Amino acid sequence: MMRSIFICAAVLLAITSATLASANTDKLDNIAACAGVVLGNGAVDFYLGDEASFDAAAEVAYSAYLSEVLSGSFSQNDLQIADQILGGNLDKVINAYNSDTFDNEVYEEVVGCYRQLATQLLEKVDIINNRSDEWRELMNTSVQTIKRMLRAG
Repeated sequence: MMRSIFICAAVLLAITSATLASANTDKLDNIAACAGVVLGNGAVDFYLGDEASFDAAAEVAYSAYLSEVLSGSFSQNDLQIADQILGGNLDKVINAYNSDTFDNEVYEEVVGCYRQLATQLLEKVDIINNRSDEWRELMNTSVQTIKRMLRAG
């Protein structure tokens, strides 16, 4: 009897852990997706000569994204996938601008993502404050890399 209770408890723990891990990576992926959309919108501003707007968009996007990254214990694979999601959505918005398909639907996605990232910033303000040196260095490196890529394009 006791053995079956332990087995049931172990199975329940494994299912719960897998569900929580999936929920955590889902949130990371969603934040990464929105960060990419906001960065893409900022990149359009950058192309139009408004580097200050790009910098503001990048600060919002990376602050929200890195607050999630730094608050979890994600595998390297999870982080690589999230980075790919971020980059893919950045490209999506730039491509919409370049192909004259930046329409109301894309605009609404940008606005919705700013809202989602603002909520993330409010939820994770302690992480941002407590680990500000770490996230600021990561953000600055990432922003400079994106600017270099945008200037080359």
